[in-house]
Amino acid sequence: MQNVKPLNIQTLLNYTRKLLQATVRANRTGHFMWVGSDSWGAKVHPVRDQEFVAEGAITILPYRNALQGFDDYYLSLRPRMGDECRGQTESNVPHKLEGKMVNCRNIWFREFWSQHHKCTFSANASSDVARCTGMEVLVDYEQEGLVPFVVDAVYAMAHGVHSVIEEECVNNFGTAHYLCETLRPAPDGPRLLQHIRNVSFIGRQNTEIKFNADGDAYGFYNIYQYQRKEEGRFDYTLIGTWKEELSLDINMTRWATGVGEFHIPRSMCSENCPMGHVRNFVEACCWSCVACREDAYVYNDTCKNCYPGYAPNSTMTGCIKLTAEVIPWTSPWALVPLIFASIGILSTLFTTVVFIRFNRTPVIMASGRELCYVLLVGILSCYGMSFVILSKPTTWNCTYLRIGLGLCLSICYSAILTKTNRISRIFNQGTKRIKRLSYTSPKSQVVIASGITAVQLIGTTVWLIIEPPDTTEIHPYPLSAVLTCRVSTFSLMMSLVYNMFLILMCTLYAFKTRKIPEDFNEAKYIGFTMYSTCIVWLAFVPIYFGTNNDYKIASMCMCINISASVALGCLFTPKVYLVLFQPYKNVRPGHPNTSGMQSGNRGAYSMRFAGGRSQTMQSMTSGSRSSPPMSRGAGRDERKHANGETQALASPSVEETSVS
Repeated sequence: MQNVKPLNIQTLLNYTRKLLQATVRANRTGHFMWVGSDSWGAKVHPVRDQEFVAEGAITILPYRNALQGFDDYYLSLRPRMGDECRGQTESNVPHKLEGKMVNCRNIWFREFWSQHHKCTFSANASSDVARCTGMEVLVDYEQEGLVPFVVDAVYAMAHGVHSVIEEECVNNFGTAHYLCETLRPAPDGPRLLQHIRNVSFIGRQNTEIKFNADGDAYGFYNIYQYQRKEEGRFDYTLIGTWKEELSLDINMTRWATGVGEFHIPRSMCSENCPMGHVRNFVEACCWSCVACREDAYVYNDTCKNCYPGYAPNSTMTGCIKLTAEVIPWTSPWALVPLIFASIGILSTLFTTVVFIRFNRTPVIMASGRELCYVLLVGILSCYGMSFVILSKPTTWNCTYLRIGLGLCLSICYSAILTKTNRISRIFNQGTKRIKRLSYTSPKSQVVIASGITAVQLIGTTVWLIIEPPDTTEIHPYPLSAVLTCRVSTFSLMMSLVYNMFLILMCTLYAFKTRKIPEDFNEAKYIGFTMYSTCIVWLAFVPIYFGTNNDYKIASMCMCINISASVALGCLFTPKVYLVLFQPYKNVRPGHPNTSGMQSGNRGAYSMRFAGGRSQTMQSMTSGSRSSPPMSRGAGRDERKHANGETQALASPSVEETSVS
């Protein structure tokens, strides 16, 4: 109840005054907003000497106009002094002052006079109290608000009695208007009441007096507010009326905080809940506000959840369909992978140009040109996949994504697997076989890599037939709708399983060839590539399947980009660096430009295999053991095989033209 401010007072005047006094004692002045009934009206007595307590009070009073005749009569009355009435009690007698009357009929008039003027008529009263002289003048007099209604009530009674007499006592000639015997000693009550309810006349206030079916007069009220005026005094101000409907001038109201509508005091046990909240009732008119979830709307003080893909409207009273979103290319989740991919594409194209420009040089020829070009195509496709993944999903884009996601990786790792398999066979079986190894020619290598890639392409084609590509909406969290390609997690994993197998096989071959002659840097770089790739994909899987859509897409793009960058950086950067910045190493042994390596020293670049058959080895990668031209024999590194023969290596690698 501490928040309740308005109090509707339906009490007698004395109780109203005492209630205001109690408010002062409780130090609650200004807390309550008083609403008084017509018993309070516009009377001064309830607020006298405590006007500040009732400031802003709203009271009502039946509409009235002061009766001037009553004021003239009332102001002419004087109390009885001595024996001025001479035993007269039924009428007043003239006063010694002209125009004044001694009130002999009202035995309580002397008491009223004594209280109002704070004097006494008693001869034995103490000297502290003034004696009443009867000549005191009434000041601050205001006609009691109910006086006109009392007068009209008397007239209504008279009209009712007159109507009864006319009905019961008037003879056929209509000449007798007196109380006939049928009405003596008094008219019957129910009959008189019926006649009174049927009367209709113009009252002393020039308003029509009549009663409704329930016997009540038609209400016509004035509405007042007790206000502090500019000069500091208090008075009742008319602010509205009621005559079958309310008419109120809000701008006439005056409150302790200001004037007008914006300063009207508020009184609620609980304030209205803000939008998106429901009421949790503590009492009938008191409640606490509870916020609904962000994806819920309010219905009959209950939170209702919107369906996935829908969001509450602006008024929180219903749900509206969300527009499916895609990751914009300006978002950090898209911008970072796209920049990374763009740099990768430029780097790949630059590497390709370098390889084409120096296509016939020893380093490029010895690196296995065909497989290198296949690998560059795969790396370029990996970088391009970021643009496909981040494009707005459509049926065609989803088709490209299904095909390209696995195919670009298959191209890369099929080339690496073919290369590592070839290296492993040459170095691990070279001492055990006299017969030339099969399927090691450039053409054979490309066919093998294409066959490995074809397995992925066939699997993707079957997947497209079984589960045709399409778009769908997902709702990773409330109030979200994301447009994406329709693909199940299981299907996506199955499309990547083959690539995981290729990565695993490449890593296995890289591990097997780790002990080949240390001058053969190609195996070392392939090992770096595959170990790094395994780490990238081991980190990708939990990130992709444990995060929401934005993280999934960004992580997939970055995983493919990083895998491509690892292959580009580890396998091609050393060759490009050597070709561009160490051209003196990019020569064949015995080249005329080399003073220490003549054509007659070709035995220094051959390896003897068991059975006496030799297989030529020439440099294909970085010359980590190579150096600028030196004196004869300075670049040799003597090694012995199991048959006791000596072999000299100078940055050896398998020459692509040595094996058919």
